Order: sequence, then structure tokens, then C-alpha cells
Amino acid sequence: MFQGGSKSSGDAFGRFLFWGLALIWMAVIFAFSSQANSGAYTEAYLQEANVPVRKLAHMFEFAVLAVLYQTALARSITKADGQAKIKFKHYWLAFILAVLYALSDEWHQSFVPGRSSSLLDSGVDAIGALIGLTTVYWLRRFVVSAQEQEQKRERP
Repeated sequence: MFQGGSKSSGDAFGRFLFWGLALIWMAVIFAFSSQANSGAYTEAYLQEANVPVRKLAHMFEFAVLAVLYQTALARSITKADGQAKIKFKHYWLAFILAVLYALSDEWHQSFVPGRSSSLLDSGVDAIGALIGLTTVYWLRRFVVSAQEQEQKRERP
């Protein structure tokens, strides 16, 4: 899942693809953060569900961003056999990058009319990034384990 590839020119595109997707996703987050008075608009429709829905949206946004960062980091560094090096430090670096972007997003919101800046929101974003990275980490471990077991069955 989102790993591996050869060292061909096509794979060079694949390596840059996830950095490009991360930049696009950052632009999406920036666009949502730039909407003036968005809390008032969503509250009119969602009423009591407004705050939980908005916090879950924050978590989702940053879960996706952190996974894109981690995948881009992993695909940028390949082994001699063309497989991506998936290292735990890539997960931590992706988490740090996501948190830094969350902090910059909150700072940006402080300049948008009808929006406020809150470290609590950055914490919610960080939790989302952590959930996304943890989920992908365990899914990848499960897939690799299943592939290894399949290879053992295929050997005579």
C-alpha cells in the first residue's frame, strides 16, 4: 500500500506524486481555513453536531496529510531492489510536519474574519495525524505479514 516501485523514470514520477498530492492537500486545508465565518454557517445546518463534526473534519484532514507526508518520505528513499524503505523515523517526521502545518494553519486562521486561532485545534489536528499514521502503519504491517506468509506457502 503506497510503497515500493522501481528506480525507473516512471518511478521518479511516483516519488514526486505523493509530494505533489501533499501540496495539493495542504492547499485544500488552506482553502477551508480561508473561509470567513465558516463556523456560523455550519452551525446553522448542524446545530449541536457542529463542533463534533468540525473536529472530526480537522482530524480527517490532518490524518490524510500525515499519511501523504509519510508515503512521500518512504517513496523518496528506495533500496537497491527498488522497494521503499519504510522506517519508523519517517512516521515521526511525517507527524512533525503535519503538526507544524497544523500550527501554521491556526496562525493563518487568526487573520481570517470570523475565525479564531486555537492551540486546542492544533492538538485535534495532531491527534488526527497520529490516528492516520498509526492506522497506516498497522495496515502495512498486516499486508507485509500476509505477503510473507503467502510466499512461504508458495515455496516447495
